[in-house]
Amino acid sequence: MKRLKTIEIRVWQHLLIIMALALPLCSCRQLAVQNVSPVTKLSDKQVAILNGLRDEVNLTYGYVDGWPRIDRGPCGRFAKLFREKWNVRFTHKINIVFIMKTTDGGGCDHVLVKLPDGSYYDGGNGVISGATLLREFRKGDRIEEMVNFDLSLLDKRSYGLGRSYELCPNYSDEITANIIEKHLALLPKN
Repeated sequence: MKRLKTIEIRVWQHLLIIMALALPLCSCRQLAVQNVSPVTKLSDKQVAILNGLRDEVNLTYGYVDGWPRIDRGPCGRFAKLFREKWNVRFTHKINIVFIMKTTDGGGCDHVLVKLPDGSYYDGGNGVISGATLLREFRKGDRIEEMVNFDLSLLDKRSYGLGRSYELCPNYSDEITANIIEKHLALLPKN
């Protein structure tokens, strides 16, 4: 019962953040659409849309022990789908990145994507800076970017892309792809 209360509180917190971010977008004065170049920071509107994607993913798959289920197993599959959908739609391509452990044999701890402005994105946490991202893991862990897509490396570091996920048992590529496409369609083309 306590865990359900914690999850319920977290969902409400995310919804309040979305509403707070959406309020300026609904005013009479609209934000200007910016062209995104590799060095241009994402606009507040773009961050809000991507974090809305995060919120829908978390509402779909839920949380376990306070952590987004999407980040507790299928993070590699989410990153692969997100990269594919993004790179078809936008000029500025994105890459998959890995959080690599410096202890415990140096394995991969998490898979996500690097956005064109240098920030990072995963389905459970949304848009996040590199420094903030690394604070979520062990001291000394590093971010490693896969500049050239390599499916076998992604499969290896995801501990098998085709496996089932005990901590995210209802994960579906089809549902996830639909959520990603719906939110990416809200972003300006470039």
